[in-house]
Amino acid sequence: MIRHPFFLFIFLFSLGAVAQDMPEVEKFGKNQGKLGLFVYVPENLPAGNVPLVVVLHGCAQDAHGMMRLSGWNKLADENGFIVAYPEQKGTNNANRCFNWFYGKDTELGKGEVASIHQAVDYVKQNYSVDENRVSITGVSAGAAMAVTAAALYPGDYSGVASYAGGPFGSGNIISGVGSMFGWVDRQSWEWARRVRLANEGYRGEYPKMVILQGTDDIVVNPKNALEIMEQWTGLHEIERVPTLINEAFQDNPKVKRSSWIDTDGVENVVLYEFKGLSHVLALEVGKEKHQGGSDGLFSVDIGFHSTYWIAKEFGLINP
Repeated sequence: MIRHPFFLFIFLFSLGAVAQDMPEVEKFGKNQGKLGLFVYVPENLPAGNVPLVVVLHGCAQDAHGMMRLSGWNKLADENGFIVAYPEQKGTNNANRCFNWFYGKDTELGKGEVASIHQAVDYVKQNYSVDENRVSITGVSAGAAMAVTAAALYPGDYSGVASYAGGPFGSGNIISGVGSMFGWVDRQSWEWARRVRLANEGYRGEYPKMVILQGTDDIVVNPKNALEIMEQWTGLHEIERVPTLINEAFQDNPKVKRSSWIDTDGVENVVLYEFKGLSHVLALEVGKEKHQGGSDGLFSVDIGFHSTYWIAKEFGLINP
């Protein structure tokens, strides 16, 4: 197990539970990875099936800390969807990182990634969920595990977002650290092949990929964002040259948005680059609909609420 914080996909932030009704699910499936699970269900959900978002926290963090930092529950209240927070246990990883670098937790039907799949199944079985509108996102180690979940169980998700994460299949614990530092460079077909070989029986489509990365991140090298792009443009079989580039998205000079669109006009891969940002969460603190999150030591207000824009990319924001 990686113990020194310099060798982690870390998001060193932990907050206690807040006064929101987010009960823990005591049992969901076989739960081979021995994860915890918290589910947030807004009081005034619309009638019929609603979307589900799965949110994975970073290292040294928990479900409630991620909830408070990110602002996902506020968006769920305003737009009518359910949020599930799988939670890592200290007995699995002393730093509470999802074990994105262990084979026993990143293979189909095994360990933590299987537990996340079972968490999705549990929510589907117990709530009115639109099975075609299930998304997954995470930060840092949680982002790497979100990409892993979408790679191994692509039929579960319509969208996946990685905030300061890495591609699926970087290798074992040693090569995983190398990938984190930007030392691993593979061709698009090589990355895509690793996904396809990991689930050879799958013949369906892959979810939309949204990548978010600070350009000055010294924990997760920004090159990882490009490697994820290589992997998912390969899976979607589209060109690696971006179709559209906006150097100042929403007139914000700190935010660059690039996108990759297939021949049917579908935007399958999106990359947000935060200029000058390190290993922290981009926010816009405030009470407007496009604002939210908790400003602090491990988040920065740059006038861009990344959670809101992930939700918008997932098609969750009501007009």
